[in-house]
Amino acid sequence: MNKLKNIGISALAGTLVSLSAAQAGGVSVTGAWELSYTNLNHSKVTGNKLGVKKNVGFGASGDLSDGGGVTWATTVGMSDAFGLSSASMNINMGGIATLAYDSGTGGYGANAVDNIVPTAWEEIDYGLSTGITDLGAVSASKGVVNLTIKSPGSGTGISLSYASRVGGSHQADGATGSDTGSNRGFDAVIDLVDVSEPQFGFRLGLAGEFTQKRVTCEGDNQIPVQSCNAGHKGHPYGLSAYTKFALGPLHVGTQATFKDPREAAEDGIRNKRSIVAGAALVFGDTLSLSYGEAWDKYRYNNALRGDIAGTTGGSEEYATIRYHGWSAAMNLGPVALKATRNRVGGWGENAGNTGRGIDKTHSEVNLSIAF
Repeated sequence: MNKLKNIGISALAGTLVSLSAAQAGGVSVTGAWELSYTNLNHSKVTGNKLGVKKNVGFGASGDLSDGGGVTWATTVGMSDAFGLSSASMNINMGGIATLAYDSGTGGYGANAVDNIVPTAWEEIDYGLSTGITDLGAVSASKGVVNLTIKSPGSGTGISLSYASRVGGSHQADGATGSDTGSNRGFDAVIDLVDVSEPQFGFRLGLAGEFTQKRVTCEGDNQIPVQSCNAGHKGHPYGLSAYTKFALGPLHVGTQATFKDPREAAEDGIRNKRSIVAGAALVFGDTLSLSYGEAWDKYRYNNALRGDIAGTTGGSEEYATIRYHGWSAAMNLGPVALKATRNRVGGWGENAGNTGRGIDKTHSEVNLSIAF
């Protein structure tokens, strides 16, 4: 009996050793602390202008036995709640295809190309309550599956993302999420060209997204569009085209996006379109400067919405919002000093905007330490 027991323990120990060897990989811990000073324009209450962000990231990687590799990453936001910020798992299939599960990093699909215009630090709508129209509602969700296939050399490839519940939250293993008002969502990115060399770069591509609403006016609940004044006429969708070019220290880029939220309400948005353009000067890994502008145009279902506060006369079927801003960054090893000043003008910045001609600003200086 003792001999059988010993054999069983030895066999189990051998199994554990073999599994451990098969699953061996490297583990890493990274972190970042950021101290910021933020100032808003005089029409907003700023309060305490100093803020701190603390993040710790855990990662692991290893090689697959038949080629390729797998990576895993989790970021924890060091708030009072000590909550999970993001997590992802990535399986690299031979360097050409990548299969990933993403829960909050937003580094895949259309969300990864929502604004590819070069910046030294933050995008030009950073810190403003109104953001530039872009894609990414699907692949920015938590719980997205992504498949990316890229050819070597030119970088031509396609990326496909799927979310079973758009706008869902983090879920533990074995758990399920609540109803978000949407069913599944899809997006796709096609890079026609994507070349990145030390002194030269060029990227040209297209992106699109589609969100399937649980109930719409067109067919799903059999309510005629003419008598439907709430929810969505149909399923929202969006399209975007982008390009950027780099030669030495000069980096330039532009992107155009069209989005139809399919809102049914009379005062709802019929469609949104934006154009973003910008340039950056990058001097090695030490210093970078950038400036950008954007024009965001909203078209409403009701062409005769009446006067908007601060305006006089005429139809208000359209509303235009203009953004412009600059960023700068200096990197000194693990320490970085960054700054940005962004401005938005036009109706729609936020509920406190009393009319056109009153720009809103966000200025910030940031000191970060990473390991």
